[in-house]
Amino acid sequence: MPKLENGLIKNQEMEELRRRAKARKLAGEIEEDWKSRDDPLYWLQHHTMTRDDHWKDKGTQPHARFPDKPYFPYLFHLLQTERRLFLPKSREMGLSWAVIGWAVHQCQWFPNTQAIVQCEQAKKTIDLVCGKDLPGYARTLYDEQDGFLKRMHPLTKPSEEMAGERLSWRNGSSITAVPGGADQVRAYHPAIFIMDEAAFMAEGKASYDTGEPVCSQIIVVSSAGPGWMGDLVQSIMERE
Repeated sequence: MPKLENGLIKNQEMEELRRRAKARKLAGEIEEDWKSRDDPLYWLQHHTMTRDDHWKDKGTQPHARFPDKPYFPYLFHLLQTERRLFLPKSREMGLSWAVIGWAVHQCQWFPNTQAIVQCEQAKKTIDLVCGKDLPGYARTLYDEQDGFLKRMHPLTKPSEEMAGERLSWRNGSSITAVPGGADQVRAYHPAIFIMDEAAFMAEGKASYDTGEPVCSQIIVVSSAGPGWMGDLVQSIMERE
């Protein structure tokens, strides 16, 4: 009988240890979820990965942690505080990944957030969202994040089953890719409107003007090129 009692006690102790370990793990996951909600750059750099299309040439892995650029803290401060942002860029700055990461973050943690992303070419816009041949930017950031965050913030269906132009969450949020043209914007009243390579959009100024009265935040990103965005950025720089 003593052996049975000792065995029973040991089993009870092990069960209690497992319960406590599970509780600590859950508490840690909840803490990380809250930290990620409050700090989108923390989430990007600690809990998810980007896609590297040149990984074979580099001899690295197809996915990598979000880069630690010195200007990212200031950029994400602006994303959290400004309603209108014009961001000139050059190659390898990671600005497209950054603003898509911002949109994914806002959709994931804040219910009923609608974001639209526009480029001149529909194929490029789709690649920024869910993607077709390859998972798009937004889908990659969702799919490659830690499993406990995906469990806490589920999509409406598996990402691989979604159309290339849309990523949607059960909390009512979504990111939608729209092709170039002001008429494409008129059908939406999004919280976030991202224009990528805006200087090269034939109707870029008209798209911006269409979104201006209805969008809570407009983020305009582009490499250098003549046109409405270049003129506007130059005028701002001259005033400063």
